Amino acid sequence: MNKPFYIGSYRNDGLNDPNRGWLVGKFKDDKPRKNDFVEIKYFEHKVGPTDHPMKESSIIECSFILKGKSKGIIDGKEVILKTGDYVVIEPGIPNNLVVEILEDIVILTVKAPSDPSAKKVID
Repeated sequence: MNKPFYIGSYRNDGLNDPNRGWLVGKFKDDKPRKNDFVEIKYFEHKVGPTDHPMKESSIIECSFILKGKSKGIIDGKEVILKTGDYVVIEPGIPNNLVVEILEDIVILTVKAPSDPSAKKVID
């Protein structure tokens, strides 16, 4: 039975959920976390290089750096993102916000609308 609300730990749900950190979106099983309007992801990375690929998305995305520091690439430009920063990326822009983690990082990402097929990995 669906409830009109959900209370959870974003960290526990994000790190332990089978959806790889996605807390809200079309791909969730039950409302209110299952919806077509928005996707929300919580994730953490430790210091060092990552295997996270370059990608582009057909929907808007906004990522908030809650803690830490990373080197990323957005639209061919190297960027350094740190605690307190946020980045908004328009659809179709190649990006990888976590090419290398310079300080253990915690990120919250919001995308809209929810479309699991919107992300495309690029070389």
